[in-house]
Order: sequence, then structure tokens, then C-alpha cells
Amino acid sequence: MIPTARRCGLPGFVLALAAYGAFAQAPQPPVADGRNMEPQVSLLLDRLVEELRAGPEDPAPWLEYGETLHAHGLVTEAAECYRTALEFLPAGDVTRLTARYLLAHALRGSDRAGAAEVLEAAVAEHPGYPPSLLFLGELREELGDRPAAEAMYRQALELDPGSPLALFRLGSIELAMGEAREAIALLERSLALAPDAGAVRAALARAWNAAGDRDRGRDVLRAGEGRPDTGLPPIEDPIHFRMTERDISSPRLLERARMAREAGRLEDAEILYRDLTRIRSRDADVLAEFAAVLDQRGRTGAAEPLYRDAVALDPGQALARFGLGVLRAREGNLPAAEYEFRQSLESRPDEPQTHAALGDLLLRQRRFEPALAALERAHQLDPEDGPSRVLAAVALAELGRFEEAWSAVHEAQDLGAEVPEGFVTALRAKHPEPGR
Repeated sequence: MIPTARRCGLPGFVLALAAYGAFAQAPQPPVADGRNMEPQVSLLLDRLVEELRAGPEDPAPWLEYGETLHAHGLVTEAAECYRTALEFLPAGDVTRLTARYLLAHALRGSDRAGAAEVLEAAVAEHPGYPPSLLFLGELREELGDRPAAEAMYRQALELDPGSPLALFRLGSIELAMGEAREAIALLERSLALAPDAGAVRAALARAWNAAGDRDRGRDVLRAGEGRPDTGLPPIEDPIHFRMTERDISSPRLLERARMAREAGRLEDAEILYRDLTRIRSRDADVLAEFAAVLDQRGRTGAAEPLYRDAVALDPGQALARFGLGVLRAREGNLPAAEYEFRQSLESRPDEPQTHAALGDLLLRQRRFEPALAALERAHQLDPEDGPSRVLAAVALAELGRFEEAWSAVHEAQDLGAEVPEGFVTALRAKHPEPGR
């Protein structure tokens, strides 16, 4: 991890500041136009400006302000801050790499050559950070200097031999230079490290085609069918990550909240959703997702009003309808629960969890045919859902379709779902287990 900017008391630094104060006014921070900003972003930027004005010769606040501007898309203003931070940072300070690296990112869209020049200086002073070498290679490649790009990629790979992105970039260079076999070796290593990176898979297929083996190229593409496509391989880049984490806009907060919820970090998710509801109080999706987190944490009383608010704002909000259905089912109000589940499916007809919940509800009402239809639809949409196969087995047995019931039992067991022993015993009494 690259250290953050620090206060420096070196004699040379003090002299530089004295000289600066003798001939020039203290630099003024750029002030962003906050009219189109969300209030929490505008307040944060105002606070950072005040801190800078209180201590304009300290590089750390300049870097923090620049990173915050950068994270919110204000790259021109961010670049100004990074340049000012560099003026105050003494030679050799590792934080100069941070400032230059982010300055290059800020310049990339408007001045690619300038970005490369900045990054060259960063690499010359601090050559041990692989992402800066990879970034410089990309800039050199975009500027048409393929040999220089290749040299950067090789240096990055020497520092980090397990970098799938370095392997991909170098393999792509070899492919562009007509060295298909060398490209294949590099791209296969990259794909082994990042099997969901569609860009690597596509490049490897092209390399096999260029090597005259189109069948292998087709095999590579077929092997990726059905896999998620992450595009480029991942990269460990703590400098860039720290900058992006300064983004407190509601889209970024929502992204973090969803990631926390998916990862099971419900306490973190609750904090983030609570902040979001203050910013986007009339966003039905945010309210429904916040309610679902509270429900998962066992706080049903706090969840239900949020579900209701979400439905009031958007009657077709599927998650809120589903949540209300679950609450009504817990209370034993099965007709009301069925209504909510069916309303949810009107908006999201391909949601397997809702079909499974509806099937369970209908089964409890002994409406076996429609229950089975809902459970079979859940199975079609999510073949890995074992509990819904258990419920389907019950419905099939109640309908006298014992062979199919046993088949559903075996499917559920293969998926790791627990089948109640009492049900298996009752089913065996009705019909012998096939092949047992």
C-alpha cells in the first residue's frame, strides 16, 4: 500500500516554502461549482477547501482534496491539486508517486502525451509500483510506441509475475506484432488466473486463429459460454482504489450498500442504506433494499413501513411486494401474501425466489396443481435451488405422481437440500423408492 502524504520537516523543504512565501501568494484551492452536486458531496468539498485555506503549505490536504475531486469526476480541478501537492512534496518522498500517478489518470482524457510524461517521472523516481508501469505501457501503446509499451509491460511482469493484466497486455502486444505462439503462452497464463475476463478469452481465440488453429479458437470461446464476463483482468491498485473510495455520491453509496448486502455484511449495509435514504428519500428501490436488510436483521417492525413507502412510490416495486408477501405469510394471512407475491411477479416474472415462495404458499393451502406449476417454474429459472425441489416432491406426492416425486427427492438430495425423513418414510409407504 502506498503511504499517504505526510507532513515534512526537512530543511530543504522549509527553505523552499520560505522562498515560495517571499515571491508568491499561497496557492488557492480550486472551488468546484456545487449547483449540480448532491448536498453531502458539496458539504465535503467545502470542508476540505476550508482545511486547505487554513494550511495551504501542507501537501496532505492538497492530495486529499484532489482525490475527492477526482473521485467525483472533477478531473481538471483534481489535476490542479495534484500539481500543487507535488510542489510541496520533497524529492524522494514516496507520496510523489501517488500524486503523479493520479495526475496522469486525471490528464489521460485530455492530454495523453502529458499524462505519459508525468508517469515517466513517477516511474523514474519510484519504479517499484506495477500499476504505474502497466498504465505507462498503455499510454505508450496508445501513443503508437509499441516497443516502449512492451518494455513497460515486461517490467511490470518482473515485479508481479502473477499479474493477469500484465500477461494480457504483453500477450496482446505479441499478437499485434504477429507473434501468435508467444501470445498464446502469455494469454493462456492470463486466462488461467482470470477465467472470467472476456477480453483475455477473445484475445486468446484470435491468437489461436492467427496460429492457424481455428478449432482451438472456437473451443476457447465455447468454454466461456455461460460464464460472467468481467472484461479486463483485475489489478491490485491501492492508489487508485483509495481515490475512488472517496466518492460519496449516492450512486457509489448504493453500489457499496449492495455489495455489503450480497456479502452478508448486513450491519455495514444498514449504515449505508440509512445514509442513502437521507439523500434519496423518494427512491423506491433504495427504500425496498433498506427494508430487506432490516428484515434480514430481524427488525420486521422497522422494515414494513419502508416496504409500504416503496410501494406507495412505485406500486410495481417487486422487492417491496415480495417483502410484504413474506411478512403476511409469517402472520398466516395467506391470501394477502399470495396477492403480494403475484404483484411482485407482475413486475419481475423471472424471479425464481418469488415463484418458490408462491409455490410454498399454495402448497400450504393444499392447492397442489398451481403450487407445482410455481415450483417447476422456480426450478426452470434456478436449477440449483434444492429446497424448491423438496416442495415439488411434496406436491407431486399429494397428486399421486409418486415416480416423479421420488425423482424430485433425488434431485433435491443431489443439490444438498435436506429432505424431511418423515416425508421420505411416508412416500416410501405409498410407493417403493425406484432402484432401492
